[in-house]
Order: sequence, then C-alpha cells, then structure tokens
Amino acid sequence: MERKLEFNFSHVFNGIVWNSVVSEDGNVLVFEIRNSQQKQVSFSALLVKDSAWLWQNKVSEEQWWVNLNAVSSNRILLTMYTETNNPDKKGILVYDLPAFNLNWWNNDFSLTAVSKGFVFGMTSIYGSREVILDIQTGKEVKGANTEPSHSFSVLRPQLYHDGNEYFKTVKIFLEKKLNLQAIASLEYLEHDGLIFISFYTQGEGLANDLIVLSAMGNIVLHEKMSDHLKGIGWDTFFILSGCVFFVRNKVELVSYKIV
Repeated sequence: MERKLEFNFSHVFNGIVWNSVVSEDGNVLVFEIRNSQQKQVSFSALLVKDSAWLWQNKVSEEQWWVNLNAVSSNRILLTMYTETNNPDKKGILVYDLPAFNLNWWNNDFSLTAVSKGFVFGMTSIYGSREVILDIQTGKEVKGANTEPSHSFSVLRPQLYHDGNEYFKTVKIFLEKKLNLQAIASLEYLEHDGLIFISFYTQGEGLANDLIVLSAMGNIVLHEKMSDHLKGIGWDTFFILSGCVFFVRNKVELVSYKIV
C-alpha cells in the first residue's frame, strides 16, 4: 500500500519564523520568532510527538539582539550581541528547557560548539582564547571530551542548483507532470516510500512550492509554501518523528504526518 500524508496541525506565529532547533532526543522543537515591528524576539517550544506546545512566546533578557543557537542537555543556548555595531562582540544566555528560566549567562563568550554537556567557545579575556564551559553551571572546565555527541537526526533535503544534472531531471519531470517551470534551485528528499520536492517558479516574484509524490509517481501533496519572494532559500522543509514540517508564508508552521 502506498504511503500518504495526513494533516497534523498548523500554527500562525506573531512574527517571522527565523530559526528552529531540535533537542538532542528529538522530542522538542524550539522556534525563534522575530517581530520587526515590535523589535522583539520570542521563543516557543513544541512537543513533537504530542503536537502540543510545551510553552509559547517566551522572551529573553535581551529582547532583540539575540538569536537561537542550540538545544542540548535540557538547556537552550542563545547568542546575544553585546555591541549592536560590532557583531563580533557576543555573549551567551542559557535557559532551562522545561520552563525557559534563565540559568546563567556570560557577556564575553562566542559559542562555537556544544557536546556532551559542555559548551565550547572563545573569550577575549586575557586575549582571545578558547574556553570550555559546563552547560549546567556556566563554570569554566579543563580537559573536557571534545568529541561530538550523537544527537537525534533531523532529515533535511539535498539542495540542487540550476545546471546540476539532478536539477535538470526533476525540472523535466515537473514540466511533464504539472506543467510547472522550476527555476533557480530545488530541494529533494526520498523517505519512507515518498519523494519530497521543494521548488521555485517565476510569477510576481518567486513562488516556492512543496510537492510530495508516492513511489508510483502519484501526487500525495501539493502546497504553496511562499510567494512574492525576492530570493531563494534552503532547508525549506524537514522530517522529524514521522512528520514533515514547513513554514507557510514565513509565519505559519505546518505539519503533515506520514501514514
């Protein structure tokens, strides 16, 4: 029997979905939402398997010059920019995942990696140097294991630009199947008996569509994700815990379940 997609849920945010990070166990998706009118960044955490919010619309101590960096060891790591005219001047804010309470911060720390309960980065104290911090306390530690930990895998598509042979093959298929002229680039992923293709067409600006096909070439889903775009993007969809996630018109999170 052919695989198909079943609508899971959708949610409209009060701002643009700027970034998303999954926890190491794959159970929680944290979203960074930017509202340029209010000059405010907020964060929301989704329980993936339940399709329910752990919490929503949380705001950090720095309300605008901040962005989501990682979720690890039950902690949310945010990069904050301590000098707005110098993006190299960075600090870190660390919150607990269950309730988004501030655990610790460091005003002179540029994060480079997170692994096995340790946070790696650079500080300018006593000259530029590498430091390792305990993710739970923020205290500096020596001789931590620097090997990367194995986090839960999010399935993301492969990006192909115009001129690539894969792009050409899919472009011809879309022309014959849907009479659509794909341009610029596309993203392609095969998973669980389904083929996922994100592609662009030219209209009044660029439009970005997602089409999902069965192994037999039947159309399972065709969604317009965005239109009136000024340029192309990447990572326009991903698959996690048997569901495909994408953002419609930059503000609406949409999910379908593979059944």
